[in-house]
Formats: sequence, C-alpha cells, structure tokens
Amino acid sequence: MMRSSANSLEANLTKLFAVPIVTIAIIVIGISLYFALDWLEMLTLVMAILFPSVFALYKAYHSVFNTIDRIAVQLDSIANEEFTVWQLAQYRQGSIANLKNDLKTIAQRIQNKRYEYAQNEAFVFDFINELELPILVLDHHYQVYHFNGAAKGFYEDFQITGLGIHELKLEQNNGKWQVSHKNQRYKVVEHELYRGGRKYHLMVYVSIELSLRRNEQEAWQKLVRVLNHEVRNSLTPIYSMAQSLKDLTVQDGPGLRDTMLDVIEKRSEHLLGFVASYSKLSQLPTPHKVSMCLIGLSDRLQALFPKVNVKRLYEGAQSIHCDVEQLEQALLNLVKNAEQANALAGEDEITLAISRSDKYWYLDVIDNGIGVGHSDNLFVPFYSTKEQGNGIGLVLSREIVRGQSGELTLESRQDKQGAIARICMPV
Repeated sequence: MMRSSANSLEANLTKLFAVPIVTIAIIVIGISLYFALDWLEMLTLVMAILFPSVFALYKAYHSVFNTIDRIAVQLDSIANEEFTVWQLAQYRQGSIANLKNDLKTIAQRIQNKRYEYAQNEAFVFDFINELELPILVLDHHYQVYHFNGAAKGFYEDFQITGLGIHELKLEQNNGKWQVSHKNQRYKVVEHELYRGGRKYHLMVYVSIELSLRRNEQEAWQKLVRVLNHEVRNSLTPIYSMAQSLKDLTVQDGPGLRDTMLDVIEKRSEHLLGFVASYSKLSQLPTPHKVSMCLIGLSDRLQALFPKVNVKRLYEGAQSIHCDVEQLEQALLNLVKNAEQANALAGEDEITLAISRSDKYWYLDVIDNGIGVGHSDNLFVPFYSTKEQGNGIGLVLSREIVRGQSGELTLESRQDKQGAIARICMPV
C-alpha cells in the first residue's frame, strides 16, 4: 500500500508516479475512441497496457521505501553499537552498495573510537586505583559506582558500593563538598564524567590539614635557610677571631686585641638584635580598631612624614576603621624602605596617596627607586637585599595589615622607575 502525507517523500513520489499512469490512461481511452472499440476490447487494452505500468510503478515505489527502511534499521543498529547485522547485503553494485560501504566505514570508525574510549576509561580507572588520595566515582544518583584502595581504607574497608552521599557523610557548604574523618577535615573536589550517555561524578578527597602542614613545612624550610645564613655569617668571624685571640702574643699589642673584641661585640649585638626582631614578629599585639577620620589621619601622617608628599585622592568626609598606631608602624617601615630605595637610585621624592574604591581603602607608598627585585622572597622573614637590612620590616608590616583584615602588596611602577607598596583596607 502506498504511503503519502503532505510535504513528504511519499507524497512527492505518488504525485510523480501519477503522471505516467494518467498519461497511459488518456492514451488508452484515446485509442479506444479512435478505433471505436467496445467495452470488452477496451478492458483488454487497459489490462495489457495500464495494469503492467501501475504494477511496475508500485514495485518501484515499494523497492525505494523498503531500501530506505533497511537503511534506517542499519543506522539504528550502528547507533546501538551492533555491528554484526547488515540489512543491505543483497546490494553488491550501484549507489546502494556504495552507501553500504560508507556505512561499514562509519561503523568501523565507531568501533575504533569505542575501543579507544574503553582503553581511556580503563586507564583512568587504573590511574585512580594507583593514587593515594581517596577517590570515589558516583553515578547520576550520587551513589558509589567505583572507588580506589585509598577510599576503601578511608572508610575502613566498609562495603561502600551503592552508598549515597548521606551514608558517605558528605556535606555541601557554600556549594563545596567536604567531609570529616578522624578529626581531620577534607575538601572534596568534584569533576564530571560522561559515560554511555550518563553523567558520573569523580570525587577527590584532599586533606586540608595535610595541605596546611605542607605549606607550614615550606615556610619553616625557608626560615631555617635564612636563620642558617644569618647565624653562620655572624658566628664564623667570631669563631675565627676567638681562635686568633688565643694565639695572640704580648708583642702584638693591645690594639689588635681590642679591635677583635670590638668586632666580636658588634657581631654578637647583631645576633641579639636578630633574635629580638624574630620575637617582635611572633608577638604582635591584638589590634584595637577605631573609626578614624581620613582627613585627620592624612594630617597626622603628614606630620609624621614631613618629607613625604601625602595626597588625598577622594572627596568628602570619610572614615577608616583601623588601629591607627599599628597602621602608622607599618607605614613607617614602608616609608623607610622607600627612602632606602630612593637613595640607591639617587632620588628623594616619596608620595603617600590615599584613595578608595567601593569596597577598599588604598594607602600607596610610591618611590622612585630601582623597582622590585627578587619578588619571590619579598615576604620571607629575615631575607633582605640590603647590606644592613634585617629582613623584618616588610614581613612585620604585612602581619600588621593582615591583623586588621587588610593586605599589603609590593610591585614595580608601570608609569616610570620605582615601586608601589599598597596597603589595602576594607571600607
């Protein structure tokens, strides 16, 4: 039976096939009228000419859509990754045979990609199993689909396959997963995976305490390197001169002895100051913050730094909430650094610019020195590029500012030579 619907291939073919049928019918009727044939002769003529044509057109119509149906079934088989059944096997030449070969090529490529994805998936799961971090793979229902050995140990060898997030004690805080285990906190990093048209969730457990301990260890290693450098630099000449004093004879005179003792005294004094600086850094008092008028603060800073150009880059009466004395101490250190930087470059101008944004106050100490060098070590305690520096000023200033919920940064100027030390304080 012929299928037809508006705006379809069936309807178009039906219209096209109707043309030869109507044409043949008109010809048969014309012949019958021209030769004055009776109804039996005309029926015979119709059966001999019209019926074979209609039957041939019907078979052509059926063959076309049968082939299309087979192609649809074949595409459905490929879509479902079934590569063993072929619906177009009888066609060995012509366009359909070429189409069959193209479909086989596509199927082979899909098989290769499927194998490649399977290999990649196996690699990912094998890689997960080798990691020491606890890792879970949850399905689209947030139930455990796969887990590695570290996750098994994390849950003390408990059978966790199929468990949900509540049984796993996973909690979400501000859109981030976390879990506590044996008095340790873990942040859980979530990554999405897609497999077989479904979404899976890769949950990686990262110990917060472990990260903090690693950062602390790195900080201590830097500190120990600086301490070793500073103490060794002082003790080496002290030890050498002490040995020389033991071998010093009377003929050498008291002058040399006094000089050596004076050097030992100075180096010992430096070490005492070094230790005092460390004590000062580790025992900062709790800030006592009050509301301070910015005009009064800027006037106070101008009196404190008479050689510094204090600029107010804001309008109106404004106030800042801070510990004024501690903030001044931080600025004293920054201005001192700026003076030393200017001296190295043969400059003398220092600007203290006070400005604000919607959320922050900015106090910028701007110099015309040689800019910032060794930026990785700027805030390492006791690290200094100055010959007489103790490496404590910047660190102390940053700790003071951070104690008041602010931040201190130091970077080179973009407009010209020099550096900008910026104190950022919340409004």
